[in-house]
Order: sequence, then structure tokens, then C-alpha cells
Amino acid sequence: MVINLWYVMLVPVSVAPMQVLLVEDNQIDASVVLGRMRHFADMRFHWVESLAGCLAFLSVHRVDALLLDLNLGDGAGTALIDAVRAAAQGAAIVILTGNDDEETGLLSLRHGCQDFLVKGRTDGPLIRQTILHSILRHRLDQARLAAEEKARQGEQLAAMILHTAPEAMLVIDADDKVIRANAHAAALFGHGPEALLGKPLPILVPDLPADAGETVGLRRDGGSFPIQVRVGALHFGDESYRVVSIQDLTARKVAEAESRLHGEIFTHAQEGVLVTDTSGTILSANPAFCRMTGYELDELVGSPSGFLRSGRHPDDFYGDMWEVLHRDGHWSGEICNRRRDGDVIPQWVSISAVRDANGSVGNYVGVYMDISALKRHEEALRHMAHHDALTGLPNRLLLADRLDVALAKARRTGKMVAVAYVDLDGFKPVNDRLGHHVGDSVLIQAGRRLLDSVAADDTVARLGGDEYVLVMQDMDDDQQCRQRLSQVLTAMAEPMRFLDEDSAISITASIGAALYPNDDSDPDTLLRHADRAMYQAKQEGRNRLAMFDPQLDLQGTLRRNTMKSVRLALEDGQFVLFYQPKVNMRLGTVVGAEALIRWLHPERGLLPPAEFLPLIEDDSLDLAIGEWVTRSSLAQMAAWKRAGAVIPVSVNVAASHLLSNDFAGRLEEILAEFPDVPPRMLQLEVVETAALEDIGRAREVLEACRALGVSVALDDFGTGYSSLTYLRHLPIDTLKIDRSFVLNLPDDMDDLTIVRGVIVLAAGFGRDVLAEGIEKTEHGDMLLELGCELGQGYRIAPPMPAGDFLGWLAAWQPEESWCKPSA
Repeated sequence: MVINLWYVMLVPVSVAPMQVLLVEDNQIDASVVLGRMRHFADMRFHWVESLAGCLAFLSVHRVDALLLDLNLGDGAGTALIDAVRAAAQGAAIVILTGNDDEETGLLSLRHGCQDFLVKGRTDGPLIRQTILHSILRHRLDQARLAAEEKARQGEQLAAMILHTAPEAMLVIDADDKVIRANAHAAALFGHGPEALLGKPLPILVPDLPADAGETVGLRRDGGSFPIQVRVGALHFGDESYRVVSIQDLTARKVAEAESRLHGEIFTHAQEGVLVTDTSGTILSANPAFCRMTGYELDELVGSPSGFLRSGRHPDDFYGDMWEVLHRDGHWSGEICNRRRDGDVIPQWVSISAVRDANGSVGNYVGVYMDISALKRHEEALRHMAHHDALTGLPNRLLLADRLDVALAKARRTGKMVAVAYVDLDGFKPVNDRLGHHVGDSVLIQAGRRLLDSVAADDTVARLGGDEYVLVMQDMDDDQQCRQRLSQVLTAMAEPMRFLDEDSAISITASIGAALYPNDDSDPDTLLRHADRAMYQAKQEGRNRLAMFDPQLDLQGTLRRNTMKSVRLALEDGQFVLFYQPKVNMRLGTVVGAEALIRWLHPERGLLPPAEFLPLIEDDSLDLAIGEWVTRSSLAQMAAWKRAGAVIPVSVNVAASHLLSNDFAGRLEEILAEFPDVPPRMLQLEVVETAALEDIGRAREVLEACRALGVSVALDDFGTGYSSLTYLRHLPIDTLKIDRSFVLNLPDDMDDLTIVRGVIVLAAGFGRDVLAEGIEKTEHGDMLLELGCELGQGYRIAPPMPAGDFLGWLAAWQPEESWCKPSA
């Protein structure tokens, strides 16, 4: 790098010349400039040929001005200007541009340079004058910028003071208008900072104290709030201002109100409040605490809080409590304390540490609630959770616990435990006939009799409905078990009196029992085994005891397997319907057919319903198969109708299906699937015992079905309980005489009397009557003589596949004796 130093001494030596740096890479142009300026002693020129030389020089020397060529070998244009300006702090810059490059010079001026000179159009005086003017302009610009920066900093300082103040501040001029406001003031009054400027002070503070005091502020929404103000004077030149600092007193006023409220709460609260020091010495207590404990306030103050202990908690209970209290600052839990009169009261206690401004614990405050009533309620709920609401006997939950305890004891002592399932016989008809209030009385008295029949350590539980379970302990053998349960049967069979001394109800019980450890099963299995044995007692005639037999379990397994197979058969379409004709024997006409289900078993062939239907009673399969039979029968009627034959069909309905939820609604949906089949062509055959199972519910369902147009027949009539009593309550169109009464006609006089009675009864109630089981011509003759014209049976036709029915219909001829006119 070459630095040429030219000294031009045109002023006295005592005056320091101005330092000027010429940055020019053209030696000729540089020589011209230096030559023209050598006569001016007030300026000392330095010359460098590159940007690098310029930066190196400026890093060591200070200059007053630079003459800068814009096109150097290592820099050009505005980037060159930026680099030089950054290095030449405080120096004026004059651009040297070519003869035809005046535009570049002007651009440089806009980029921060002070002036420009066009090469070849300048002489020494012009260069000197341009440099002097540039230095002067640059220094004036720097002074102006410095003044502006100082003013800006002053403005920032004032704004910083205003806006960093911890409270709201307003600056008010002589006209009482806001000229400055900080963010706290804007938030306090609900305005934006700029929106406050120019607003009259009375809009914000209607009554401003002269120097300090409390007054009221007004928010933008019109709401008022308490404030504390301080007013200071501010003079600036000839102008006078007021600086108003404002503190919102809302929180303090609320705290004062809360303090008063807390005092009222302390005095009038229903919960007891106790205040102690850090050692547990009582400092104060509210009236509720005094009432709760029976102590006067002066008896409590100064005493250690531990004197209230009841002695029901171990010492480590209180140690743990204080450990938690010291660690977390609060503790809550249940404590039993002793009153002044010696009674122990359960309390729910919440204790909190109260800290001072330094964070140190100064006091403890305990809130005490008497939970005696809650404890009594909990005990009542606990009893309700474990006992039957009607009888007060243990329920299923408590039974499970008692049974676990009994079995554990039996394992220790080697004694036997009997688990007995008790079901009342004939309870439902009594409940339906005499009403639920009598039914409830029966259940209560049955529970009492069971309790009186067992030992004090035994358990009597009610599972629901008319089902009870006995857990009988400390038995030596199964013979003792049978004796004790036989005594239970005897006690249960005694007549029960409710309404008056002359009226009594006799209800027996069926009992099934499983004996542990002979039946070494878990509690749930023992209960299931006892339940199965009870059903065995029912099937054997009721009012008897049945002990669990493993064979019963085998039957249960068989039933489950059959149900699984039936479910798969329904899904696979293995069921078919056979149809047995129903005829008018006197007229020789076919009046319909009964649909009878058959199972086309892939291994066992065609199975009758007796092989599988009894095993699925009371199961959801009952409903699914019932709907399948109904839907299939309607489809067959539609097919026969398209073939020109109108054949009504009756379908059998199981009790569980009939009494299921929304039976009539589901039937309506199925009927709607076959709009070509009038509902009157479908008849529901209900077994008498099913209709009597819940007479009220059955009546409602059958009435809803008849409203759809479907007719109803009562099947197996005469085999049920109290048939004549309930007949008038059921919406029945047809009575079907059970085949058991027809098979022995006309020889069995008892059957003859029953059949004659049913026919007369049907006529009296305006019902049709149809006889089943006509297997001989004589059966038909006798029925016609008795006044029954409708019948079905093997003498007419056996059940047959749907494909054979129309052929049989075309060929059938009635017996000649049937068609003879009656005498």
C-alpha cells in the first residue's frame, strides 16, 4: 500500500491545517487534484489509491474530509460509500465523478455524502471551497442530529419516568386537559393511552384535591371507583403543569370489607373456628366452636389444643398430622374430639398455617365441622348398600362376604356349610290377585320365618323377588343339613295371616342346597349349584328339598350346549315349519293351519320341538325363534295367496316372548313386511300358563295385538291354574281344548265332563272353540255332538311340509259321520 503525503502550507504554521484524504486510483487524476491544491496552506492532503488503503489510513488517522472516487479497483458505488462512511466517522465526504457521471454524484449525495465534484471541471479554489462547505455542512448536520438525539433521549427519559411509574400518572396543563398519560392510567380509566390525551380532567376525576387525598375516579363505562391522588406542580419555561399520581383503592376497600366480613363470619359461622399459636396454645375460638365442644371461651383461651383429644386416635396419628401441616402448610381429615360433658363427637377438621409478611408461620387456624349426622347417614347408606330395602335382610353383596367368612371358618374347623336357595311357591298369583302390598307382606313374613328357623350365626339373605339364600354353618353331615332344611320347609308352609284373624294365605317353598366341602366349589359356584337344585325341587312338585346332584350340572352343560347349537342352527337356516290343518268337521272345510317348528339337524335328522324348545325357555333365543316363526309363516301365507289359496296360520308364542318388551311393536313391524297378508290371517296361540304368569301384562299385550287385527287363541285350555277365573280378563278369540282331554273320549267320563264344560264356557263367553288331538273318527263324532265343530289332529292330517299342503288340501275329504246334519 502506497500513501503519498502532500503538504500544502497556505496558512500560518500556528493554525492547524484541515486533514483531507484523497482516494483516487488514477494517478493522473490524483496528480491534477494535488497539484491544484498545493498552494492552500489551510489544508493538508493525503492520497491513497484503493479502498483498502483508505480503510487502513482511517484506522490510524483522523481526517476532516475525503475526496472519494466512486470507481476504485477494490470497491465502487454505494457499497464503497457505505464502507468509507463507516470508517470515516465525523468526516465530510465529497465524491469525485467523471465528466459524464454527474448522475452518480447526485445519487451519492442522496446516499449520505455532502457534495460532489466532476473531474476536469474544477480548479483549486472550487475544490477548496467545496471541501470547506462540505465540512461545514457535515458539522452542522452532526450538531443538528446531536441536538435531535438529545431531545429524543430527553423525550424517552420523560416517557420512561412516566410509563415506568408503579401507579397511574397524568400530566395536566393549565386548561385542566390531559397532555400525557401512562399505560397504568389508560388501564385504570378504561381508555387507550392516546384516547386520554386532550380529555378534560373532570371527566376522569371530578373532584381533584389540591395536593393529596381520597376521591372518586370515573371509568369510560361510567363506573366509579375509589382512588388516592397526589398532585405536584411542574414548571417548564413559562408554562405550568400539574402531575397527578393516582392509586386505585378498590382492592384495599375490598380487603377492608372482607376483613369486616371475616370478622362477621368468624362470629356467626356455623362451623367451629379455632386459632392457636405455633405451639398449639389456643388464642381464640368462635361461638360455634364453644357450642360444639361445650366449653366457654375463657376456658379455651390459653389451653393447649390437645386437651380436646378423645383418646381414640394413636399418638402417631397426631404426629403424622403435624408432619403434613409443617410440610404442606395445611391438613384436613376426620378427628374424634371429646366434649366438655365427655361425649365424643366426630369432626371434619381443616387446619391451615397463617404466615406473616416474611413467610414465617405465626398461627394455625382450624375449621371444625360436626359430622355426627353425616356419620349416621353413612351408616344408614352402608346398611342400605348391604341389606334388602323391603325385608332388611342381607343382600347379594353382604351375602358374598358372609359366605366367604363361613367357608373360611369351615376350612379351619372341619365343619360343613350348607348353601340353600329358597324360592316361594305360588307367590306370583298371590301377588297379582291380592296386590303388591300383600305380596310385600308375604316377602317380609317369609324372611322372618327363615330367620327364626336358622341359628344365630347363620345368614338369611334376599336376592330379589321371592328368592332367598341361607348360609347354615357348623353342620356335621348332610343328614343334619336335611333335617334343618326340612324344619325350614315346615315353618314356611304355615299359613300367613295379614288382613284379619279369619283370612290366611298358604305359601310353600322349594329349597335347593349345596353342601361344602362335599361340593368343594367357590362361593359363586355353590350358589349356582344350590339354584339348580332348587329348580329340581320345583320340577319334582314344589314344597320340597333337593340337594345338588352333579347330574344336574351335566344337564346344565347339556342345556348350554343345546342353546349354542340352536343359535347356530337359526343362523344357518336349519329350522323349517310344518303345518297341521285346522278344519270345520261339520262343513268339511279347511279353516287354517298351525305352524309347528322342526329342526332339520345335520346329524340327527328332523327333530320335533320337544327336543330343543324347553332348553331355551326364558332365553333371548326364545324371542329370536318366535320372530322367525312369525315371519316365516307370513311369508308362507303370502306364497299360498299368490297360488290362489287363502290359508290363515296360527303361531305359538312362548311366555317369555309374549311378555318381552315391545312385543306388539315388533309384531307390527313384521306384519308391515308383508303388506299382501291381512293381519286377520295371523293368529297367536298363547299357552294358558304363559297368559296367567302375569295376567295384567298379558292382557295389555294381547289387546295391543288384537288392535293390529291379529286374533288370539288360548292353547292347552284347561291345564292351567284358575282358568275359569281369569278367562274373562283375557282378550281371547278362540279356546283350544288340550289333546289330553280329547284322546280318551268318549270313554273317560271325567275328560268328557271337562270338554263339555269348556265348550259351554266358550259359548257363554262368545269364544270359538277348537279341539286338539283328534286321532279317531269317534273323537270327531263326540266333539260334534257336544257342539265343537273345529278341530285338528292326526285323524285329519299330521303336520306336513309347506310344499305338501296344497296337494293335501285338494284331496282331503272329511269323515262321512262328521258331515251328517245334527239331529
